[in-house]
Formats: sequence, C-alpha cells, structure tokens
Amino acid sequence: MAKRRACEDPAVRDILETDVPSVEWVAQEFARADLSDKRLERRLVKTAEYLAQSLASPINEACGNWASTQAAYRLFNNPKASPSGILKPHWEATAARMAAQEGPVLVMQDTVFFSYGKHPHTRGLGPIGKSNKAHDQGLIMHNALAFTSTGVPLGILSQTVWARAAVPEESRQEKIERLQCTAIEEKESAKWLVALTETMARAPAGVAVVTVADRESDFFEFLTHAQDLRASYLIRARTDRMLAPEDSAGCLRMGEALADADPLGTVIVEIPGNGRRKARTATVAVRVASVTIKPPRRRGNAQASASSEPVRLTVIGATETAPPGDSEAISWVLLTNLPVDDFASAVEKVHWYGKRWGIETWHKVLKSGCQVEDCLLETAERLKRYLALFSIIGVRLMHVAHLARVQPDRPATEAFSPAEVEVLYLRVTKALPPPGPPPTLQAAVRLLGRLGGHLGRKGDGEPGMTVLWRGWMRLYESVEMRAALQAAGWVPPG
Repeated sequence: MAKRRACEDPAVRDILETDVPSVEWVAQEFARADLSDKRLERRLVKTAEYLAQSLASPINEACGNWASTQAAYRLFNNPKASPSGILKPHWEATAARMAAQEGPVLVMQDTVFFSYGKHPHTRGLGPIGKSNKAHDQGLIMHNALAFTSTGVPLGILSQTVWARAAVPEESRQEKIERLQCTAIEEKESAKWLVALTETMARAPAGVAVVTVADRESDFFEFLTHAQDLRASYLIRARTDRMLAPEDSAGCLRMGEALADADPLGTVIVEIPGNGRRKARTATVAVRVASVTIKPPRRRGNAQASASSEPVRLTVIGATETAPPGDSEAISWVLLTNLPVDDFASAVEKVHWYGKRWGIETWHKVLKSGCQVEDCLLETAERLKRYLALFSIIGVRLMHVAHLARVQPDRPATEAFSPAEVEVLYLRVTKALPPPGPPPTLQAAVRLLGRLGGHLGRKGDGEPGMTVLWRGWMRLYESVEMRAALQAAGWVPPG
C-alpha cells in the first residue's frame, strides 16, 4: 500500500466523521458490529457504504479521496477486523430474517474459486487449479447461504476462505490412495461439515432449516454428521452407493432401487442458463425409494474416524423424459433424510434442489458484478477481509432483486431510501414519483433495471443481476450528486 506523508491519523479520523451519502441498509446490517474498537467499527460502516455505492470500482475510486482510501486500506490491513468479525453482525441479521419466515429455509452450500494469478506480487495465495503455476494462484471460499423456499436470499450463515497447499506431484492412483487413508478432518471436504455445524449453530430455534448441496457433498461422513446434528439435508448423489438389501427391498445399489420404483408422475423444472447451457424448462419423471446405505470401506487414519453404522434415507430420482435434441438430459438423484410420503412431497424436494443455482448466481455477482478478482490488496489476509465485506454487499443486491419478483407489491421504501426512490424516478422518467403511497418494490426494481440498460420490452422478463448492478452504480452516483448539490445550496433539500 502506498502512503502519503500529508495524510496521517488525524486526516483518517476526520474522514470517519464526514457525511457519506446514505446507504441505509449498510448501517442497519452492521449496527451490531463489534471489532473491539469503536473507531474501527465506524470505519467498517463507512467503507462498506463507499464500496456499496461503486460496486465494480477499485477501492481508491470508490472512496473518492486519499483520506477515505487510506481508511479503507487500514481496515483491510487490521487484524482486529477479522473476516468473522466483519461477518458476525450479518450472521445475526440473517438469523433475524430467517426467524421471520413462515416456511422452511433452504441453506445452499457451495465452493467458489477466486483467481489472483494475474497479480503475481500478492502473498499468501495457493493453487486453485491442477498446477502450482503463478497463473493458477488464488483463494477458495466455501459458503452456506440461506434462501427462502421461493429463492429470496436471506444471508450468509457460514464462510471459510483459505489458500491450498502446493499440489503434490503424484499420479491419479497415488492421489486416490492418499485420500482413502486420510481422515475426513484433514481433508478439504471437511468444509462441508464445518458449514453444516455453523449453520445449525447460527440458525434461530424453531426454524426448519434444510441444507441443499451438489454432488461434492455426497460423502458418507456428511450423512452421518447431519445425523449427529439432527440436521435436514437434500443433496445430489455423486456415486451409486451400495445398499443393505435387507432394508432396501432387496436392492444392492441405489440405481437398482430407483429403477424398481414406479414413476409417481412428472413435473416441469426450470433449468437456468450458464456459459455452456441455455436456460430452458425440463419435464422430469419422479421416482422415490427408501433405502439404507452401507458405510464405505476406509483405510489408515480414515478408518479410525469413520462410522461403521449404515444410514437410512430416501432417494428421489428426477429424470428428463424427452430432452431437446441438442441438450443433455437432466438426471438428478437426490438424497434426503426428510420425509417423502407422496408425489407432492417429492416434487417439493425437486423444486428445492432447483433453487440451488441461487448460490451460483451470487458467485457471479461477486466475480462479474463486484469484480472482486481485480482487487490489488497484495496479501491473502487483506483479501479475505475484502471478500467478506463484498459477500454481504452481493447478498444485498440479490435480496432486493429476488424479493421484487416474489413479493412485487411491497413498498419500495423497504429496500430503497426515499432519496433513492426520488432519484430513480428523476433519472428514468424525468419526473418525481407520483403523490400518495410509495411505489411498489417491483416498480422501483424495474426502474433500476432501466437505469442499467434493461429495455423492459414485452418478453424481456424481469431485469437480471447484470443490469441491476449497473443500475445500482448509476443510482448511487446520482444520489451522491444530489447530496452534493443540496449541500452546496444548488437544489432545495427534500
């Protein structure tokens, strides 16, 4: 970090007391921050406000001047501002939002890789690919992100960021044998167990919580750990596991059990697009089987910590009946310890798993919208604090966008300040908001989308995250200009 002699602590203290254009949700989210330093806590709020107003900008551009830029640098360099300290008030706010839900809360677990290989001077990174080369260096983040059953993100319950050790030089078979003899606590896979433990510890009492995860979570210790914690899960199977036939209708493997089960019916699921696949719908046939899974064989240190007890669960098969000619058929095998008593219950679980893509959208927000991989903070420890802060900002962006889709008639003032609503209307419609009750949340988000380039034509659908984060940046620039003009007496306040 560069330093300037003209700006020492007094200047930094001054910037902490300056008035930053309001980003009201930031102050609410961090109201209970406790970094054992009131000055540092104020700095956290101010820095979050600056970064939230300029999502894709470098720190110096977002902060606007050297004093506030240096304050941000000192925040990210201060060991007191640990990632867990930054996230703690957000965890508590997330729990409060979960407690307000009527139905179950889906907690999506997933891992994301951040590449900083283009910044060769950054210290403390590790390989994120299959080599130890400089361009494959970065950090790994594993999260548990809470959603409503309709897909509205509520917040983060667990986050771990680390750098891998160097990739060992070994053959594929040597790697398999090494991992087979390694206790789960010593493997990277332990991230799933840590996130599950923290999810159950931070979730409010009385809220039904279901952990949803992809195939990487399908290992026996995850199932037994969930059993020990009395945690509900819905995960996608990675392997065709061996069964105890005496407790599985005579079947030896899960695939056989599903093949023997009669289809309960079909259901349409939404398949979102990604870089390799176009968004589409798929009609899938649903089957259900109750089975008992045998524990796998473990060797070496893994044997001592492994469970030898079988696990009873339900397998749900969802297989596409007639995929389009150019598309790969959707075929999900889902494992759950939740009751699945009929077709409606099975369909519910299939739809829940379909919401798992929400956490991948959040990763896209962090990478493409907030551009966190462009950060030049030079050390892994600083980057961890930076990523923790932007993780919260990314959740906020998604929360507003998805809430507008599932509860469109809520007042816009639940997500936007009055000044932001006024500026939205002025920028897009060239007029003030209509008199009377505040506009709806859906109306405000559509205006935000138009500010970011969404055309709003028939068939365009609701604005997506890309245009919304563009809209956020332009909105905050306009709010800041409005505040500056008011301060200068050029426009009447209010």
